[in-house]
Amino acid sequence: QLRDRLQAGGYVLTIAVPAKTSDNIPWLRGYDYGGIGAVVNYMFIMAYDWHHAGSEPGPVAPITEIRRTIEFTIAQVPSRKIIIGVPLYGYDWIIPYQPGTVASAISNQNAIERAMRYQSPIQYSAEYQSPFFRYSDQQGRTHEVWFEDVRSMSRKMQIVREYRLQAIGAWQLTLGFTPGPWLLRKFFTIRKV
Repeated sequence: QLRDRLQAGGYVLTIAVPAKTSDNIPWLRGYDYGGIGAVVNYMFIMAYDWHHAGSEPGPVAPITEIRRTIEFTIAQVPSRKIIIGVPLYGYDWIIPYQPGTVASAISNQNAIERAMRYQSPIQYSAEYQSPFFRYSDQQGRTHEVWFEDVRSMSRKMQIVREYRLQAIGAWQLTLGFTPGPWLLRKFFTIRKV
């Protein structure tokens, strides 16, 4: 009903949903991708936070899980309706990880600046297509930081193109991302809406 009312006014209906790789995940059963996809114009999948502030260290948006999410979704929803959400942030964990501790969120740009400040080489996980590094702070505590950079964002854009999805999207644009529009132009035609 909402879609029909919005459509009559020249609007589209978009919904944001958590990433889902199967129907067997108990806390995600309420998100019927097929049913939702049948009525909305676009479905924004929040394809991030596989590792989050309350979890053990690891990639925030591993390409392996994004691919599994896309393959699960396109079996139920037309690819032209799918928008893949990407993070403009990462997390800084103190290690060894202690259950119950909370990592600090960090923008991608601040992660790079922190690696430079502590002279920590940025590593890159070929498996997860995600950058990370470790450093020791002034108190001698070891930290592990996972975030996004040009390489990881490029890979996400390639996969959106590979599966012919509608787009990528991000929340909280104020966090910024150093590469700017040139990276988007590399993979997509930019249109003003």
